Amino acid sequence: MKHSLKVVATAVVGSLAINGLVQAAGHQEGDFILRVGAAYVSPNDDSSNVLSDNDGVEVDGALGLGFSGTWMFADQWGFEILAALPFEHDIDGTGDLSGVSIGSVKHLPPTFSVQFYPDVQSDYFIPYFGLGLNYTTFTDEDTDSELEAALGSNDVDLDLDDSFGIAAQIGADWKISDDLYFNTSLWYMQIDTDADVKVDGVVATTVDVDIDPWVAMIGLSWKF
Repeated sequence: MKHSLKVVATAVVGSLAINGLVQAAGHQEGDFILRVGAAYVSPNDDSSNVLSDNDGVEVDGALGLGFSGTWMFADQWGFEILAALPFEHDIDGTGDLSGVSIGSVKHLPPTFSVQFYPDVQSDYFIPYFGLGLNYTTFTDEDTDSELEAALGSNDVDLDLDDSFGIAAQIGADWKISDDLYFNTSLWYMQIDTDADVKVDGVVATTVDVDIDPWVAMIGLSWKF
């Protein structure tokens, strides 16, 4: 009888220990995860015409510092806010404007996403997927002297509208220590804007620019 009780007790303790390990795997409800890293914005761009039927603009890629905070409101679900220091992009002409430097612009892409963390039962590899809304605001729109020369005026300005769009995400945390992880993440963001080209204070043309970038970030995650 005593032997049977020992076997049962051992089984119960073992079961509780295993269950505790399973419950401890991955990120849990109530956790807060801070992620910081180098972020590269690679536009998948397209635009309407600027001055003729055979021209347009393209937006160059940009590297910057990205960071995000995720609150786990359930064991497999989190809410993330993504932010960054301003990214600066050069804008160049295409087609008949090929080789013409249009100018530059800075943007901030705050993004709000709901994340799903699959039940992989691992504390060492934690993948996740996200879907949310991106808001992009543009600042410091500057024109280049080459565009001014093409338009025959020294008074040329760019004005880009803010943008709302869908954002999708995939990422993973790789455990380094109890609360420190190596992080890799990738977003696709829908960023569309209308760019007004003003000459001598008057809108000369409006260019529809679809930026729609891929954003890749590599960095570290801290769990609190």
